[in-house]
Amino acid sequence: MKEFELLEIVGELFGREALDVPAGKHDATFLRYGSEFLVFTCDTVNEITDFPKFMKPEEFGKMAVAVTLSDLAGSGAKPLVFLNSISMKNADQELFRKIMIGIKEWADKFGVKVAGGDIDFSPVLTISGFAVGSARKVITRAGAKPGDRLFITAPLGKAQLCLEMLKKGFGREELPYADKLYTPEPRIEEGLEIAIFANAITDISDSLSVSAHLLSRESKVKVVIDPEIDLSHLTEYVDKEKALELFLYGGGDYELLFAAEESEIGLEIGRVEEGNGVFLGRKALEFRGYSHF
Repeated sequence: MKEFELLEIVGELFGREALDVPAGKHDATFLRYGSEFLVFTCDTVNEITDFPKFMKPEEFGKMAVAVTLSDLAGSGAKPLVFLNSISMKNADQELFRKIMIGIKEWADKFGVKVAGGDIDFSPVLTISGFAVGSARKVITRAGAKPGDRLFITAPLGKAQLCLEMLKKGFGREELPYADKLYTPEPRIEEGLEIAIFANAITDISDSLSVSAHLLSRESKVKVVIDPEIDLSHLTEYVDKEKALELFLYGGGDYELLFAAEESEIGLEIGRVEEGNGVFLGRKALEFRGYSHF
């Protein structure tokens, strides 16, 4: 997880700026604007680390939108504007058009306006997304309280399961959850609802373990995940031990993790206690998940 070592430098240099949420404290930052807040975030995907085998060019664009808007979902924010910067190996008009069609489809689906961007050269196809949203209040990974219960918006491990099946030689049409791998959807509507009552929220991109550790650290609490998690969506394809590994440490699901006193949204998976660290029952969990390095 080398990228989190790099993020510590960001926090060191910019973490004390006079902002409602300084850099390094959450996946997005909040800036007061009248009686509400503007929420800013950016994200990058590229063909080496983010575009799995058999992925279509239109899905490159959808992925760029999804991962960026997921940070807004994990901030309880409504998307307003999306911009993108695309670096390509050459001026391939057909490829560019397909990527832009994917961006448009997902932007339309999730109610965000595409306001422009930039085009440049790179030996690696790369798409960087920047998005602005609006929120009525600040809600981040900080704020979870002892006594809160822990929830996720949907079962995890599906994207990682499919990715590992691809590596074993399975075709796209054989994957049980291909949509989770190729066209993930940010949980915008759920995030807006959750922000009304939750004490802390974050999206799950790198893994449940990573997100839980970040929530624990920022909220200064102990997170305990129930060891009797329902893994039936995975055990049809792998044994229970592997299913638990995928659930805890698999990346790419783009669901939401949140702490609240109670919730009618999502699946309850644990609780918040006094202390620090993340545990599966009594066993400490590693800070581990998908890494770009």
